[in-house]
Amino acid sequence: MKYELVFDEVVYNNQMDLLFDITWKRKISYYKNSQYLGILLIVTGVALIYNRPNIFGIGYFLLIFGLSNFIPFVYYYLKIKSQYKKFESAKIKYNDSFKDVEIATLELTEKSWIMNFENHTIVTDWENFGVHFVKEDNLILITKDYRPYILGEIEVGTENFRQIISFVEKKIKVENK
Repeated sequence: MKYELVFDEVVYNNQMDLLFDITWKRKISYYKNSQYLGILLIVTGVALIYNRPNIFGIGYFLLIFGLSNFIPFVYYYLKIKSQYKKFESAKIKYNDSFKDVEIATLELTEKSWIMNFENHTIVTDWENFGVHFVKEDNLILITKDYRPYILGEIEVGTENFRQIISFVEKKIKVENK
C-alpha cells in the first residue's frame, strides 16, 4: 500500500501536542495533585513542631512526609518544563524543514513501514515496533527504542485509515509473536 501525504502545519502541531500529552499528561496531573497534599502536610507539620515540639514526633513525621510529596513535584515540574521547551523548539525546527516538502510518501510493505520525503527515506521493519494504538483519529506506532510515528486519519482519508489500521494490527501481531 502506498499513500501520498501532504504536509499540513496545523495537523503536525496537533499530532506533536498529542504525543506530548500521551507522554507527560498523567505524570503532570499526578504530581499537580500531590503538591497540594505536600504543602498541606508541610504546613501542618511545621505548625505542630512550632506549637508543641514533643508530641511523639508527629510534626516531624508530617514534615518529612510532606517533603517527600512536594520534592518530586518540584523535580518533575522543572523536568517537564525543560522537556516542553525542547519539544517546542524541535517542533518549530521540523515545521520549518517540512515547509519545503510538498509531498511525502508512506509505503506499507509486508516487511516494513517506509517513509519517503525529498531525499530521505526512513525504513522501519515491523518487528521493530513494540506498541501501536489509535488515539483521537491518529495511529501511533512506537518502536522498541521509543521512536514514535504518527499518522492521522485526516492525512489519508477515512477508508484508507481503516485499511492501514487493520494492516498494521496484523503485521505487528504476527511480527511480535
